[in-house]
Amino acid sequence: MEVSSDEAQARVFADMLETEIGTASTRVEESEEWARKASRVGDSRSQAWHSEEARTLRRTLYELHRQLDALRTRFPGMTTHTYS
Repeated sequence: MEVSSDEAQARVFADMLETEIGTASTRVEESEEWARKASRVGDSRSQAWHSEEARTLRRTLYELHRQLDALRTRFPGMTTHTYS
């Protein structure tokens, strides 16, 4: 079966999104860990800053997932990958 150029482009974009999802997930986890460490040592300013950073990154992560879901809805034949 021949793949349309639109579907081929969607697969490339999906791969890019999956990479970004992995990166964003790691950054959220790191920010949350820094916030916990700051809280343990009583550094409320750093804790607040890292917590806000984690919230912002989480919003970005949700948007990346939304975009990937939209691609998969538009091109249901795309191979599903797992991202980490």
